[in-house]
Amino acid sequence: MMRMLTPFLLVLFFAVESNAQLQSEISVSAEANVYTKPDVAEFSLSIVARQPKATDAFETYLERYDALVSSLRDVVDTTKLLTNNLSITPSFDYKNPDQVNPNYYQVSSSMSISVQVSKLNKVLGRVASVDGVTINGITFQAKNPDSLETIALKEAVEKAHDKAEEVARLDGFSNIKLRTMNTSYSRPPVPIRGEAMMVNAQMGPSVNPSTVSVSANVGATYTAY
Repeated sequence: MMRMLTPFLLVLFFAVESNAQLQSEISVSAEANVYTKPDVAEFSLSIVARQPKATDAFETYLERYDALVSSLRDVVDTTKLLTNNLSITPSFDYKNPDQVNPNYYQVSSSMSISVQVSKLNKVLGRVASVDGVTINGITFQAKNPDSLETIALKEAVEKAHDKAEEVARLDGFSNIKLRTMNTSYSRPPVPIRGEAMMVNAQMGPSVNPSTVSVSANVGATYTAY
């Protein structure tokens, strides 16, 4: 019985071995970028007030905050003006270890507000006109980056598939099958520094934002046969 099975097993072994040799693993990567005009401008702001007394410093801070809100009220929804942090800090002369009372108190906050790009220049002029308010920078973004991610991903996947098909063809294979795939995204914001904003505001604000982009990266492994 064993003698009869041996030739059959040998044939089966060579058939499996031959079939394995007719397959190849191909790993490829691809990237796609989608560009569009930005819809949103996000302002990064700060307010600083200094006075000898903490109560006076806070009162000055509130006056500057109210002035900022008043300047923007007819342009944007000021409820979207968000305070990210608020601090009240005494300032001492650390070279004088015997000093008991601080030189002054500083009240400061960092703030942000997102506005439509169509209102960018008007908001820029209003903010720059308020004493004690600093524009630290502005970033431009797409309103719906998720839809851009989908478009970029589709293009990246198609590029990866085309690459794998080309490699398979060069290796003498006519078909490919996806085994694994991993993806990643990037949404780099387009920044404009606060110094440039202040200069533009003093000269008469007029900013034309650059395009924003969303990138999708794909790494894929295919079986060619």
